[in-house]
Amino acid sequence: MLGTMNRNDEIREAILKCLYEQAKQARTISRAKLSERGLTVSMRGTNYPTPNIISNLIYLVQAGWIKQEKIEKIPYYSISDKGTNHFEGSSNFQKSHWMTGININNTQGVVVVGDHNFVQQQFNELYRELDLLKNELGKLSNLSDQDKLNYQSEIQTVQSQLAKQNPNKSIIQQAWAALSSLSTIDGVVDLYQKVQLLITHLLH
Repeated sequence: MLGTMNRNDEIREAILKCLYEQAKQARTISRAKLSERGLTVSMRGTNYPTPNIISNLIYLVQAGWIKQEKIEKIPYYSISDKGTNHFEGSSNFQKSHWMTGININNTQGVVVVGDHNFVQQQFNELYRELDLLKNELGKLSNLSDQDKLNYQSEIQTVQSQLAKQNPNKSIIQQAWAALSSLSTIDGVVDLYQKVQLLITHLLH
């Protein structure tokens, strides 16, 4: 795998793992859930500061990896189907997606990422970094909605090739060339440069 996991992703992985194990070991539905306090107590051995655990818990809830529900006004958290798929891989019981009718278990090297999207395992990091770039573009106030749409469409074009064992490099080169101006746009320069390195590695 190219690069290294950033600190927040490391904490998010630990939170997901904690809730996944909680669900696996639960004898009742209620035992599959943890309160904020229950989660931080369960993660004491990780030595992550509580504020870091909570901030990343919020992110995972917003991104759909974790479910939140209130029981007697107290928030409880459990791993979602998306989070479970992160550990268990593809399943015949997953929600319908654009690859309906294809048995992913018979497709060598393909893994499930994000909102039931698919990518060759060796391109997993590139796919995730492109997702981050796409999300950060949506937050920029100095871009018009049309510019955001154009950029995000080109990113999606690159991502669509990453489900293939042999992505079409010409398509990727053309789409990435259309994104070259991102190298000068405040707020996404660092992400652009990181993706640039991964794209370069793929194309050579």
